[in-house]
Amino acid sequence: MEVPSGVAATISGKKAMYGRYIDTKEWDKFGQVALPDAQLNFYDSDGSLLMVGQTALAFDSAEAFTTFFKKFFAKAQTLHMFGPGQLQQTGPDEVKAIWGMEDEIIMRATAGLVEVRGGGYYYETWKQKDGDWFLKSLDLHRTYTKTSLLARILILLQTYSGLTIV
Repeated sequence: MEVPSGVAATISGKKAMYGRYIDTKEWDKFGQVALPDAQLNFYDSDGSLLMVGQTALAFDSAEAFTTFFKKFFAKAQTLHMFGPGQLQQTGPDEVKAIWGMEDEIIMRATAGLVEVRGGGYYYETWKQKDGDWFLKSLDLHRTYTKTSLLARILILLQTYSGLTIV
């Protein structure tokens, strides 16, 4: 079913807020974008859940997501960019969306030596609640990830030591 233009504009605006709130570290505003019980999962290009140390990037609430990334991105400069979304209304109060994306993460304390850049597609479900639209579920499937040499070394150390180094 075609998405009404006003609904598409609202959801597109909320997706822009998602990226901006992450990049500007406005974690307290994330409730304007996602439902409290939103499911957020992040997959590598091989289909496995992405891991940070021993932590799988699979979150069963907006609070769990923001708690983790508030700490993880505290010393990082990030940029999330999204292409135009493909939106399809699947019910009167539900829209499915696919967004192309690219992101970059630079760890400030390393003078830019630890850097991760990647891209892929977000597969999302948006739900209407109280006259507004909110993220209900998000699955990011990466198609590529490019890491600096130092980032690769630190990732290996984290994987095998179980410690969070950066």
